[in-house]
Amino acid sequence: MCGIAGIIAAVGDTRRALERLTEALHHRGPDGCGFHYTDDRRVGLGHRRLSIIDIAGGAQPLSNEDGRIWVTYNGEIYNHLALRRELTGLGHGFRTNADTEVLVHGFEAWGPALFERLNGIFAFGLYDGRAHPGELWLVRDPVGAKPLYLGRARQGWWFASELAAARETGLVESDLRPAALDEFLVYRFIPSPGTPYRSAWKIPPGHYCRLSVTKLPTEPQFVRYEPRFAPAVVPRTEGEWTEALRTGLERAVTRQLMSDVPVASLLSGGVDSTAITAIMRAGLAQPPQAFAVGFTGDEAGELAMAERASAALDVPLTTRAVSEREYLAAWLAQVSRLGEPIANSASLLLALVCETVGTTHKVVLTGQGADEPLGGYPRHSAERWHRYARLLGPLARVVPERAAASDRVARMRRIMREADTARRFTEILAVWSPGEAAALTRHPARETDLSGPVRRWLDPESAHDSLNALLTVDARLSLADDLLIVADHMAMRSSVELRVPFLDLELLGLIERMPSRYKVSGWGERKWLYRRAVRPLVPAGLRRPLLGWGARTGKKLGFTTPLEQWLQSWVATDSERFFVGANARLPDFVDAAALGRYLETVRRRNLPRGRQLMSLFVLESWLRGAYPA
Repeated sequence: MCGIAGIIAAVGDTRRALERLTEALHHRGPDGCGFHYTDDRRVGLGHRRLSIIDIAGGAQPLSNEDGRIWVTYNGEIYNHLALRRELTGLGHGFRTNADTEVLVHGFEAWGPALFERLNGIFAFGLYDGRAHPGELWLVRDPVGAKPLYLGRARQGWWFASELAAARETGLVESDLRPAALDEFLVYRFIPSPGTPYRSAWKIPPGHYCRLSVTKLPTEPQFVRYEPRFAPAVVPRTEGEWTEALRTGLERAVTRQLMSDVPVASLLSGGVDSTAITAIMRAGLAQPPQAFAVGFTGDEAGELAMAERASAALDVPLTTRAVSEREYLAAWLAQVSRLGEPIANSASLLLALVCETVGTTHKVVLTGQGADEPLGGYPRHSAERWHRYARLLGPLARVVPERAAASDRVARMRRIMREADTARRFTEILAVWSPGEAAALTRHPARETDLSGPVRRWLDPESAHDSLNALLTVDARLSLADDLLIVADHMAMRSSVELRVPFLDLELLGLIERMPSRYKVSGWGERKWLYRRAVRPLVPAGLRRPLLGWGARTGKKLGFTTPLEQWLQSWVATDSERFFVGANARLPDFVDAAALGRYLETVRRRNLPRGRQLMSLFVLESWLRGAYPA
């Protein structure tokens, strides 16, 4: 896992700008630094290395035999040994044992058809100089575990693992893209390919961008590719699916133990991290080191769950306890490190546990990524019941909003009104509805465009199974551009590689072909068949809390933070000054009067609007850092 960067200069020398950009990614790869330039210095590739595989020989940028194809790469290719054998049979000679080298030889052999053969988490920039003019290929993995940003600057184009690094080195022009505000308010992040800026983009999951060195575009074009990891035989019965899920997860975890350094586990004590740690325990010569984070004094929280799981699994556990005061004090600083606004309340906890991991380990496996494809959130149960819930529309209109936590009643009303699938899914995922966002930003014409990010991932072939369609959208949109970007940035801040076995492309290819009735039952049981599949992996003492009825239907377990409680008191005392006071930046970008009315309504009616207020807090905080007064 590394930091990658590159520059194509329309004129002049790329060296000075590329060195600054690469140095800004030092935290992603403290073990080494490398550069490659074309003869005319117009194209440069930079690399910061976190050495995990072939520690001695895997330095980058790396080339093919004749030095005409070069790559700078961030990630892991879990099937690189199989690809290496195939390429060796085609006559290619390998100089290293690094998975990186299959990229240059694979592109030489198969061109862009290489991308669909890669099972891993990756982002890379590959320069092909075999023909004039040369071409730069920028590629992001199918699940979006590894982010990749690119942009247009005065002297040409750049790409980097982090948007903040490009902004820090002066490559990103500060011109804000107005539609980004609407997108952020609706989704709590800015969906690919957008960023906050007019001249910067992030490559969508499972896409590539091709740049000709002598014909640089005004805007990039992104091309989708489909991974080749469909199961050879699709299970048919409940029993066959149960066996296939357990076997598929065991194989995914085993593949992701690939490393020349020790591999640890993030153990929250939930079913997903427990199952992964159990497989690691069985597959490694020594029990894996587990890590957990949680709040001090919370006797029923994540730390207590992790300690119970580590004892049952007989694995060593290192914990990081955080006070609520420490968390609240540090959260604001963490927001600004992402380069773009993402209202993710658990980001700081992940950053803190990775700080602890990074003192002893470089690689850690996590249970992240199980809920989106397998149906683990309450919103997935709601979609299962959608056909019947629409009949209750008149009743929903009279239910008081304070009858449910958060803003669920208001969302339920909006969802029931929507007949169009894309707009309904948008409302399911939305923090602010498109109408509310457009009214606040004074962009009413954009309201109809705000379901566009959902439509991008809607599969026409899934029309008969709306829940599976929602799960695909959730995995490629919310997971990729929110949770995975946060996870990557927070982990790499401490030079830690975060691996996600549930998003292994062979396992995901199986899960996404599983009928949704095996994911969320008619009773609303979430991930129910999966829980049955992993039952043999879960210690007997943990089966009731992790696999029982309450786990299948109750509140989603995971990182919980004190932000919700803090916001309830903060909105009554400081919110108006923070959002529309003398130092506020939001009034420069939204309708200040509408924002003031919204805050007054929330206070007067005591409405549950914690998600909306947190998103506004993140946006205001990010604007203050990006556009200081």
